[in-house]
Amino acid sequence: MIALALIAAGALAPTQNAVQIETREKEGDLYCDIQAREFPVHRLMESLCRDLNLDLEGFEDIEESPLVTVYLMDRELHVAVGYVLGAAGLTGTVGADRITVRTETPPFGTRKHSLQASEIAYLSALQRFPEGPDATRARLELAEIALLRNEPDKAVRHYELLLEQEIEEELLIETRMDAGRLLIGLGDWGRAMPHFQYVGNHEFAPVHYIAEARRELARSILMRGEPRRALYMLQGLDTAIPPLDNADASERKLLTARAKIGVGQYVEALRDLEEAKRLGGPAIDELEGMDLRARALELDGKPVEAALAWLHFSRGKSDDVKAEALSHAADMALTVDGEELSVLFLGRYAEKEGVGEAVLSQVNEARARLGLESEDFRKGSPTMRLNRAIQHLDSGEREQAAKLFAIIEPDTLKLSPIDRVRFASSYAPVVEERESVNDAIRLLRRTVATLESVENRSKLYLIAGEILERHERFEEAAAAYGGQL
Repeated sequence: MIALALIAAGALAPTQNAVQIETREKEGDLYCDIQAREFPVHRLMESLCRDLNLDLEGFEDIEESPLVTVYLMDRELHVAVGYVLGAAGLTGTVGADRITVRTETPPFGTRKHSLQASEIAYLSALQRFPEGPDATRARLELAEIALLRNEPDKAVRHYELLLEQEIEEELLIETRMDAGRLLIGLGDWGRAMPHFQYVGNHEFAPVHYIAEARRELARSILMRGEPRRALYMLQGLDTAIPPLDNADASERKLLTARAKIGVGQYVEALRDLEEAKRLGGPAIDELEGMDLRARALELDGKPVEAALAWLHFSRGKSDDVKAEALSHAADMALTVDGEELSVLFLGRYAEKEGVGEAVLSQVNEARARLGLESEDFRKGSPTMRLNRAIQHLDSGEREQAAKLFAIIEPDTLKLSPIDRVRFASSYAPVVEERESVNDAIRLLRRTVATLESVENRSKLYLIAGEILERHERFEEAAAAYGGQL
C-alpha cells in the first residue's frame, strides 16, 4: 500500500524508557538486535543476559548505571556488547557463560583496538559532559571513528544525535548532507529524504549543496517507487540549477533514464543513457547500465534487440559477468515465440566460452518447446539449481521448490547479485508459508547484507514490506518500504 510506504520517513525509534532486544543464532554465532533510548545500561545488559542465559558480572563495582541510546540491527553478540558498553564509557568481554563488565580500558596495540579505546573515551566524556563546550566536536569525532571502522549506520546515528542539539547553521547543513549521503549508501531512502529536503529548500545553503540535495532527494523518491514524481523533480532541478560538472550531469541523466523507464518513456530513456555514457561520470557500473538499457528495449517491445545487446555486452568480459549477460540474453530470447533456436545457439556459444551452465535451464526450456530431449541438469551450479527451483515454483510444485531452495541457501554467495535477489524474493514467501514471517524476514535481511547495488536491495525491501503487511505488522512494513530491515 502506497500509504504505508509514505509513513516511513525515518527510523522507528524505541520509546522513552524502553528497550527492545531480539537474539538469534546464525551459522553457529550469536546475533542480536538492540534498540534503546536513554535506558540504564545495567538493566539493558541484564535483559540481554537473561535472554541468552548468561551471567553478568562487574556492575557490582560500578556506582551509577549510565543511560544509553543505541540502535543495533543484526550485529554479532560481542560487537553489540562493545557498542552498548562503550556508549556508557565501559568495556567488557563476552565469555562462554558470562559477560564481564569493566571500567578500565585494556591495553591495545592495533588500529582496531585504538579506535575502540578512542570511541569509549569520547562516549565517556559525552556521558559526563553532554552539554560541554566540546560536545559537538566529540560527536563529530565519534562519527569519524565509525566511518574509519566501516560502520556507516553507526556514523549516521551520531549525526542524528548531533542534529538533536542546537548547532550553528553551517554545521547543521554539512551534518545533514553527511547523514543523507551515508543513508543513500545504505539504501535507507526514507531516512535520507528529510535531510535532503531540508538542505534543498534552505535559502542560504551553498548552491552545490542545494543541487546535490535536490538530486539525491529525487533519487530517494525514485528508489521508493515514484518515478513520475522523481522525473518532475529532476526536470525542475535542471531548470533551476544547471549541472555543476560532467559528473553531476551524468548522475542526473542516469536518474532521469531510470525515471523515464518507470513511466514508460523507453526511447527517451535510451537517449539519456547514451548521454550519461558520453559525459563519462562515475555514476554507474557497466553491468547496471546494460541492465537499464536492456530493460528499456524490452519494455519498448524489442526483446530480441535486448537479447542481442546482452550478447554483444558479454564479449571480452570476465566469466562471472559473461555468464550473467548470456543468461539475460537467453531469458529475453525465450520471451519471443519462434526464437527457441536462438536460445540453442546461445547455449552452444556459452559452452564455447566456458560458461555453458549459466544458460542450461533456458536451453532445456527451448528444447522442451521444440520437442527435443532435455539435457540433464540434476547436478550443476547454484545458478542452475536456482533456475530449476523457480521453474518448480512457477509450476505450483512448491514442495520440490522448497527442497531446492534449501539446498541452494548455503551457496548463495556463489550466486551473482541479481540471482541472489531472485533467490531471496522467490524463497522468502515460501519460508513465510512453511516456517514463519520472522524466518522470512531474516532470510531477506541476510541477503540484503550481501548486496552492494541499492536497486537490488530495494527490491528485497519491497518484498519484506509486503510480507510484513500481510501479517498486519504495519509499522515494520512501513520501515521496510522505507529501506530499513
